[in-house]
Amino acid sequence: YDGLLQPQIDVDLGKLMGWSGFSAHVAGYVVQGKGLSQTNLQNIMAVTNTEYAPAGSKMGEFWLQQKFFDDIVALKVGQIEADLNFGTISSAAFMVNSTWGWPAIWAQNLPGSGPTYPNAVPGAQVIVTPNPDWTFQGAVFNGTPYGKTFGRNTTGLDFPLGDGVLSFLEGAYNLNPAGADGKMPGTYKFGGWYNSRRFDSLSMASNGQPLAADPEAKPQSFKGNYSLYASLDQAVWRDTNTDDQGPNVFGSVHYSPQSDRNQVNWFVEGGLSYKGLVDGRPLDQTAIGIGHMNMGRSYVNNVKYQNSYQNANQPIPSFETFIEFDYQAVVSPWLAIQPFMVYVINPGGRAPQPQNSQLPINNALVFGVRTNISF
Repeated sequence: YDGLLQPQIDVDLGKLMGWSGFSAHVAGYVVQGKGLSQTNLQNIMAVTNTEYAPAGSKMGEFWLQQKFFDDIVALKVGQIEADLNFGTISSAAFMVNSTWGWPAIWAQNLPGSGPTYPNAVPGAQVIVTPNPDWTFQGAVFNGTPYGKTFGRNTTGLDFPLGDGVLSFLEGAYNLNPAGADGKMPGTYKFGGWYNSRRFDSLSMASNGQPLAADPEAKPQSFKGNYSLYASLDQAVWRDTNTDDQGPNVFGSVHYSPQSDRNQVNWFVEGGLSYKGLVDGRPLDQTAIGIGHMNMGRSYVNNVKYQNSYQNANQPIPSFETFIEFDYQAVVSPWLAIQPFMVYVINPGGRAPQPQNSQLPINNALVFGVRTNISF
């Protein structure tokens, strides 16, 4: 079981104070329970995007935003989550796996998983929308959500600064945004991030020997890290006399070339969603999707070195994949019920079993139901 209560307040300060284009947003999280991924499966791409440890209450986003030039430019400053702004895919937003909200390659390669749920991070963001077809945005965040000590900032009120800079840039092209003349709308995004912090080698010590040869040795240290990505979310057709009912194909590809410091070097995800698939249920959503992550060379080599130098016999990491099916039934304006199924292949990228480190964890099939209540 895992659950989430997410209170939030949005204030139009233009109406309240007469300051045109000025707004504020405050959100918090109350995380409950323990999910299957952390307690049983030990997979990397968590089965649900509400699962988080430790459970408890935490401050989320808290920012002020000012719009300029007839809303063409927006400047946002405060505590911000990148997962709500970058690399988003609208057609997959209702799906349950954690990677649909924040790509697993980012969660594994960024310190503390980066500025994502439930860890909002001090930062600033600029959004430029010169016309309905194009949107450009950039942001800078503190390099880690925890500060200098991993595991701190458990309440979200530490506001860590001075731990490097994480920068995002993204461009989005909205194809046929109005869907006029029977043309199908779509969104195509491209972008990347760069983190200025120092990153440790996953396999080699500063003396040039494998870390496995001397567990007390310091790892090699590298300046900076980056990743590139592209995504699509394209309507295939629209049902007769509807604007948004019909199938969408979606997907993204991510690449982190610096394998010496990244656990995952490439990642792909994709799927097909359909709004209104069942007659008489125009708001219901159905989707099937797949995600696949490939473990980086240095991470794989470290396990090989451990097997060689420490006389171990652990499974060699390779990849992790999941397949997911969802059906979200909108029962009322405030209630949606969503049964789902997830099949996990190579949990943890062939992580060893806790009871027998010579064998990889078995594949897993998960059935669940999510209830969404909004008010």
